[in-house]
Amino acid sequence: MADKKVQIKLPADLYHDLQEVADASGWSLQEVVLQAIRSGAPPNLSKVPVDFRPELVALHKLNDLDLMKVVDGGLPMAGKLTARQKKADFDALRRTYALSLLKWRGHPVATMFEGLITG
Repeated sequence: MADKKVQIKLPADLYHDLQEVADASGWSLQEVVLQAIRSGAPPNLSKVPVDFRPELVALHKLNDLDLMKVVDGGLPMAGKLTARQKKADFDALRRTYALSLLKWRGHPVATMFEGLITG
């Protein structure tokens, strides 16, 4: 996929902070901004089979409390799991994705879960 150009306005203090990091690290400002976006972006679904994605993307509509219920296994999917989803342990994937969303939204995630959601 070809790169896309995006133009945004940044508050002066944020621009200064990013430029300061770029100067200190020897990275370009673009590299620093890209790293900030990557590390702050929502969880990535690029490695998830395409037919599993709609159910995971739908989790973005849930509020934080409902996401916590998904993580705890207390909020099942609206529909039944397909045979392929059962074989792939989709329920565990769904719960892990919900946990990733909670972390992305700024909630602390217990250390025991950290290894599940990095990557």
